[in-house]
Amino acid sequence: MLVVDAVILMGGRATRLDGVAKGDLRVGGRTLLERVVDAASVARNRVVVGEPGVSVLPTGVRVVREEPRFGGPAAAVAAGVAALPTDAGAVLLLAGDQPFVAEAVPILLAALDADRARDQLHDGVRAVDAAGRAQHLTSVIRRSALVAAITATGAAGASLDGVAMRRLLEPLRLLDVQVPEAATMDVDTWADAKAVGATGGEGS
Repeated sequence: MLVVDAVILMGGRATRLDGVAKGDLRVGGRTLLERVVDAASVARNRVVVGEPGVSVLPTGVRVVREEPRFGGPAAAVAAGVAALPTDAGAVLLLAGDQPFVAEAVPILLAALDADRARDQLHDGVRAVDAAGRAQHLTSVIRRSALVAAITATGAAGASLDGVAMRRLLEPLRLLDVQVPEAATMDVDTWADAKAVGATGGEGS
């Protein structure tokens, strides 16, 4: 059985939310970050990259920071992977502001298992939203392939500061999988917060 660890990104500045810590917003009585961490409970180990804010995280969930701070998603993924053991078969990558991402996780893991069974051996599985847009931070990537991509992107001392997920994952062969529409809803603006029923902050 494939061993999966998880990296959850919660390190942005939330400028379109007036600087409010988006992970602290609540849906159904739980913070956004708590919901995502729970969605990743299938993982053996979970690492949050960023600020946990008011969220109460389960014992054993590690919290680290990317280098440099606010260095963007690729830097955050690299920090999260570095904080995990090296023996996992795959890494589940999730954004910390997707309150309903739990609907996508079993679909992604099942698709990766099916891919292994067919010996197609994609490097990972990535969610696509209702509009067909790839969701890089709703994915499960084979650890060896993800580490290779991180190493290649940071080759010759190049910084991962500001590197987008699209560039980081570009060398990988990913299988795109449709997931329920709600699963990829995130919170970047107050309009997004209203759409997912989030409360808290000045814009609620």
